[in-house]
Amino acid sequence: MEKKYGATQETLEVVKDNGKMIRGVIVRPDGDGEKYPAAIFSHGFGSNYSELIHHGTGYAENGIVCVFFDFCGGGEESTSDGTMLEMTVLTEADDLEAVMDTVLELPYVDRDALYLQGESQGGFVSAIVGDRRKEDVKGLLLWYPAFVIPDDSKERFKAGITNVFGHELSDAYDKVAKDIDVNILQRNFGKPVLLIHGDKDDVVPIEYSRTAAANYGYATLREIQGAGHGFNGQDSDDAREMSIAFIKIYESVTDLKLE
Repeated sequence: MEKKYGATQETLEVVKDNGKMIRGVIVRPDGDGEKYPAAIFSHGFGSNYSELIHHGTGYAENGIVCVFFDFCGGGEESTSDGTMLEMTVLTEADDLEAVMDTVLELPYVDRDALYLQGESQGGFVSAIVGDRRKEDVKGLLLWYPAFVIPDDSKERFKAGITNVFGHELSDAYDKVAKDIDVNILQRNFGKPVLLIHGDKDDVVPIEYSRTAAANYGYATLREIQGAGHGFNGQDSDDAREMSIAFIKIYESVTDLKLE
């Protein structure tokens, strides 16, 4: 019978080089003296980790550390420092790297088994950091990742629009995002990727994940029939179980080599 763990919750605080504080929570297995794989879960645009933390116990019970945090300026109700006017996808990428550096030093985390998981914009940011830090990232788990952002940003930047889904942003948000080539960052990764996307998503059309799966190569795309942008109820539970299974499969493979 496969071992099941209890779950322990800890506070996460990371001070960035610019002095801003990133705040979050770690939900980890309650084993003593063991090292576990870890997934860092990045929230979507304008959101916060409180929308995701209910998934943590499921990961911990399966022997996986799950890290949740708020991006600086990531949403109006963010517990981390900063405002949305200061936020771009690249400031969020920097935040994620700062969290990564902290997580990699935790005594109960296996440094060779770090996964980046993200929803929507957090999925796009996870992909950016996965490309930046390939040597530290074993795989990506992307829920309805917003690879549409550069295309949307091009249109808004040209039109001079700075309000996105009711949130006022600086013009730097689209100025930065419009020039990111998602095809290059996907093709450069070369490690396992799980994409989960609803086929009724009207914010990020599923075609973006279908293209991403082809570009990544070592990718599995799971399409959830009838789901929109964001998972609820059974769809949310299924996405979590798919993600846990993905990590456990790759952690069961010895000396995995992808060339």
